[in-house]
Amino acid sequence: MEISNWVVIAVGLFLFALYLSNVAGRLDRLHLKVENARNALDRQLALRSAICSDIAGLDLLDAKLRNRLANAIHASISEESLDIHTKNEWDIESEVTKSLCELFNKDFDITKYPNQKNLIQETAGATRRVQYALTFHNDAARSAIKVRRRWLVRSFRLFGRASMPVLIDFDDQIPQGLEFC
Repeated sequence: MEISNWVVIAVGLFLFALYLSNVAGRLDRLHLKVENARNALDRQLALRSAICSDIAGLDLLDAKLRNRLANAIHASISEESLDIHTKNEWDIESEVTKSLCELFNKDFDITKYPNQKNLIQETAGATRRVQYALTFHNDAARSAIKVRRRWLVRSFRLFGRASMPVLIDFDDQIPQGLEFC
């Protein structure tokens, strides 16, 4: 082989290695984005639990629904203290959402509670932030999963030791009574 052929092969290998490095860097940034989104989701869930525990303490609302909300929050806080995340955690968060939806149903009127208006508005904001954080996390996870499923990424194990991102699924709807707060 002539030297010009070796130069072409060397340049081709260099460009291929540069491309692989670029994809590995992008994948690393996507994994970091998933991790940051997961931490943000955990913070928003903890904030929602804290605010909802104040809501569960209001004597003005239905006692049965407040107890159900308090039990769901207690389970949520207990589950959040664990380092590992399980399907049970997402079922519990769905239960908190369902309790909020029952408490603040479509017939709920914030004008009946002028002294608690700020707390109810904080609850509405917390539910929205949880919804946004879940959306951001799942979008980031989908992007990382999409890149990790590429043939080239799997063949060269460009993901290193990072675990496969997981999509999180729980009921994150905003209660009808809080939609316009």
